[in-house]
Amino acid sequence: MPFDSGDKLMGFFLRGSGDYTSAIWITADGQATALDDGAFTATPLEWHDVAGRQVPTTWQVNLPAQDVDVTVAGLNPDAWMQTSAPYWEGPVTTTGSHNGKGYLEMTGYD
Repeated sequence: MPFDSGDKLMGFFLRGSGDYTSAIWITADGQATALDDGAFTATPLEWHDVAGRQVPTTWQVNLPAQDVDVTVAGLNPDAWMQTSAPYWEGPVTTTGSHNGKGYLEMTGYD
């Protein structure tokens, strides 16, 4: 997700036995830094009922090494894709320590 500062965060969170996170921080001038498991956290804040299932469409995202503490909210909570592998995807906004816009994809909520 690009922030108004020009910095970017790309992260993912694998749920299940032993949650795993990974992220890359990209500075406004293009320097990329890969971050270790656990450096980035994503915690669901709000769940939305879509297509007969509960999907987290608002998240708290933290990356302490970069002083990132943001709320990530889906612009269209109903953005469910009923494909052979159903998933939620759509644009998001970020507010908090870093404001910006981004994109979120989530699978495994079927």
